[in-house]
Amino acid sequence: MEKQIYNLTEQEVLEKFSATVSGLTSKEAEERLKKYGKNAVQKKQSWSWFSLLLNQFNDALVWILLVAGVLAFLFGEYRDMTIIFLIISINATIGFFQEYKAERTLENIRRLASDKAIVLRDGQRQEIDASFLVPGDIIVLTSGDSVAADGYLLESYDVYANEFIFTGESKSSRKNSGAITEQGLVLADMDNMIFMGTSLTRGSATVLVTGTGMKTQLGNIAHMVSEVKEEETPLQKQMRTLGRDVSILAVLIGTLVMIAGYYSEISLYENFLFAFALAVSVVPEGLPAAISVALSLGMKKLLKYNVLAKKLNAVETLASVSIICSDKTGTITRNELMVTNIIVGDDELTVDGEGYQEKGDFYSFGRKIDVKKYSQLETLFRIGTLCNDSGLMEKNGLISITGDPTEAALLVVAKKYQNETDFFRNGWEKIDENPFSSDRMRMSVVYSNNISGKKTSFVKGSPDVLLDLCTHKLVGDQIIPFTPAEKQKAKSSYDAMSKQALRVLAFAQRDLDDVARDKFSLEAEKDLVWVGMMGMIDPPRADVRSAIEECIKSGIKVIMITGDYEITAEAIAKKVGLLKSTNAEVINGRALDLLSDDELIAKILEKEVAFARIAPEQKLRIATLLKKSGAVIAMTGDGVNDAPALKRADIGVAMGVIGTDVAKEASDMILLDDNFASIVRAIKEGRTIYQNLRKFVYYVFTSNVSEFFTVIIGVLLQIPVPITAVQILAIDLGTDIFPSFSLGLEPSEPNVMKRKPFSAKEKVIDSAGVWRLLRVGLIMATGAVIAFILSMKRGGWDFGNKIDPNSVLYIRSTTVAYAVLAMTQMVNLMQARSETLSVFTIGFFKNKYAIGAAVISTAMLLLFMYLPFLQKYLHMAPIMWQDWVAVFVAMVAVFVFEEGRKAEAKR
Repeated sequence: MEKQIYNLTEQEVLEKFSATVSGLTSKEAEERLKKYGKNAVQKKQSWSWFSLLLNQFNDALVWILLVAGVLAFLFGEYRDMTIIFLIISINATIGFFQEYKAERTLENIRRLASDKAIVLRDGQRQEIDASFLVPGDIIVLTSGDSVAADGYLLESYDVYANEFIFTGESKSSRKNSGAITEQGLVLADMDNMIFMGTSLTRGSATVLVTGTGMKTQLGNIAHMVSEVKEEETPLQKQMRTLGRDVSILAVLIGTLVMIAGYYSEISLYENFLFAFALAVSVVPEGLPAAISVALSLGMKKLLKYNVLAKKLNAVETLASVSIICSDKTGTITRNELMVTNIIVGDDELTVDGEGYQEKGDFYSFGRKIDVKKYSQLETLFRIGTLCNDSGLMEKNGLISITGDPTEAALLVVAKKYQNETDFFRNGWEKIDENPFSSDRMRMSVVYSNNISGKKTSFVKGSPDVLLDLCTHKLVGDQIIPFTPAEKQKAKSSYDAMSKQALRVLAFAQRDLDDVARDKFSLEAEKDLVWVGMMGMIDPPRADVRSAIEECIKSGIKVIMITGDYEITAEAIAKKVGLLKSTNAEVINGRALDLLSDDELIAKILEKEVAFARIAPEQKLRIATLLKKSGAVIAMTGDGVNDAPALKRADIGVAMGVIGTDVAKEASDMILLDDNFASIVRAIKEGRTIYQNLRKFVYYVFTSNVSEFFTVIIGVLLQIPVPITAVQILAIDLGTDIFPSFSLGLEPSEPNVMKRKPFSAKEKVIDSAGVWRLLRVGLIMATGAVIAFILSMKRGGWDFGNKIDPNSVLYIRSTTVAYAVLAMTQMVNLMQARSETLSVFTIGFFKNKYAIGAAVISTAMLLLFMYLPFLQKYLHMAPIMWQDWVAVFVAMVAVFVFEEGRKAEAKR
């Protein structure tokens, strides 16, 4: 296997890049700049407002409406044309403004690069623009510096780097110079390498530049992001198919009618009007706008659950999610270290609470205790507080930290013991300090008591190190010899906590009253008295376990993917209920690379798995394979490394609090509270929204079917057309609009989270739904035609007679047919609220928006009939009381049929 850069020695890597420890000459740097190009992540503009606007018209239903509008214009039907183009404009406007979110992913990646760099050129240190760095340059880094390029550590002095953007882990990584013999390492394990976009949190280093621009890890991620193509959502695929089918049907019907009219010697104008009426009756003109509005309202509802949906279509995709791939840190956990286990003397205690919140209780074997009875705890927490360089700050009720998270956890647990301000610091003055270093694995401070004058050394560090430095042990108020047996007992407790993935620190002290002041630093860590240990972990969020249980019951598989170590991943996964079976498995990055695609998919789908030490390309591979297997996946992420996988997933979910701008721009949704439970609440809302989408698609098509049957029955009976094209548009784009919108606000049905995810292959309207709308549509159409005929006959018309389309009788009779179709749709609105549950079961007034919409639509119908301007524009007129009786009878018929169907289905 070919050696990677991290496998090379210092001499080998210098030879590989033709470099020296004194740096390149200016001439060499200039030549390499021409060869490799500037050190910048390439920017690619992938969108424009104009293309986004044009995309709103990329829909078969919109296309046919555009054609219908043009034809209406050519034949002088300006009323129809105006209404058609108005609804197209409304639909495009809604979609455009909801989706006008700039795709700035690569721009944000580019901004992560450092602007300046200290480099050795011509044997001297120089500050240059980081874009002029080239492979082979020697750069110098100190604590706080941003890293301007990928590099190999030639020299390192206590170096720690924040690699959160790549690993997703907030804890800084220790870096060391020297070759690594192991091969096949993931980025997080490359301890002798440092990467563009990261920063040094401690120490100093001399680095050989090994990669610049697009040849860096950051550049590689930018390339992966640009290669991921947007794919259609399940609803988009279904609506495209539906739109295609309806469009073909409408064109076919219109063409056949035009041909038949030609051979029947009907004038071209009359022939077009009739064909246009039939074609329009099939097309659900208001559906694109109704879907856009419903998804837009869904976006607003999701905000209540701290979920910001960036794209309309992401809302409905939630309903089909079958697998959630979740980060650990900050999503399943709080990204806040918390002390959970304490050992003092012979006592083992546990602590509860949430993250950095200063409230929590102490327990012994599960029973709450009075901490004041454990005097040794005060000593333990005093050491943790005084041997500490971090701080806590409160703003708007939220606790934030300054300094190291491990030290902050010690301050928080001390506050749980005694919340009095500066309780442990009062009366103590700091004299000396031996700072922490990774070589010594400990820190010590010397304090003087202002009252007694007593000088004491307080020490914290790795238990392994402090066990060797301690000669005595504190038990209660007594100091006793720390025997080998007692040390072994402490070591066993330490090992037990480590197996639970706890980060463990030991605490000790020493009385320095008999030591000369100039010897404090030297003697501070000798002959120590062992006080105890504290174990801490970034604990799971309180509501995550119940949220995961709800996912499992709902047929959704949850997989944890983290950059953290296997032992931590396994411990957290077990705590939240992700790994419960005996054959559950934690797969690390190296093991993942050894699995074939088929083996990997089989493991994911057939058993409980969690992934640890995973690299960006591995996360992208998992997302790609799951999508190919037919799963609909939601992928969470917060770092730059997550961007490719977020774009690949059906729904990319970024973290709003700890997430990078890159992750947020690559995502479809943003969790404003970073909480896994919010994803589950969003999925429930997504299922409700999708269920409601199906309801109003059924509702809209029932209207279209009733209009189509009304015209067809009129043809079969050889009577004048019972309803005109402009009246059909008045239903579809007038009295039907608000009711269809109101269905998008229908509350969740009781079983919405007890069923499996909606299949991406599942049709918006299945065969049962088609059969249902055909029968309801036929009842509505039959009522409309009968009412039309009765009105015509009362005015003196009889079968076989011709009638002037502009006569008062014909206008009034078509208005009657319009009233029947419009008012039976109000009944259908109430029944469409559930496919299986009776109106009386779900609550007649539970959806106040549906009631309001029905009232508004009825008012619109009366305005169409009685307002002179609308009478003229829509060819309508007031109807007689006998006609209203016919309308009422038709409404009752639809209501009784639907209630009977639901009752029969329930039996």
